[in-house]
Amino acid sequence: MAAIDWTQFNENFQYYDIEIVKEVINIFIDEYDQRIANLKKNIEERDFTNLAFNAHSLKSVIANYMAPRAYELTLTLEDLAKNNSEEGIVKIFTELKRETEELLTELKNYLVNLKK
Repeated sequence: MAAIDWTQFNENFQYYDIEIVKEVINIFIDEYDQRIANLKKNIEERDFTNLAFNAHSLKSVIANYMAPRAYELTLTLEDLAKNNSEEGIVKIFTELKRETEELLTELKNYLVNLKK
C-alpha cells in the first residue's frame, strides 16, 4: 500500500508552482534524518516535552504529503508524549520510522519522475 494518497496529494498541490512543490519536498528529505534522530533521542531520554513538540512538528510536515498512516502514527506519538505515557511508544516509533521511510521513497520517486 502506498504511503501517499496520490489523489489527495495532487489535489493539495494542484495550484502550486512545481518548483515550490519540489522545494518543499527537498526540505523534508534534507531534514528527515535529523527529525527522526530527535524523536529517537527524545524517546530514549523519556523527554516527553520535546517528544510532543518534535512529533507535532513532523505531523505538520507529513500532513502536506497526504500520508494518512504516517500522520496517524505521528499523532499517536504526540498524544502519548503529551500524556507522559511510554505504553507502546517504541513500537509506534518503529512503525512511524518504517512508514516515513516509505513516504520518503515515494517522494524521491516523484521527484525523479518529474525529470522525465
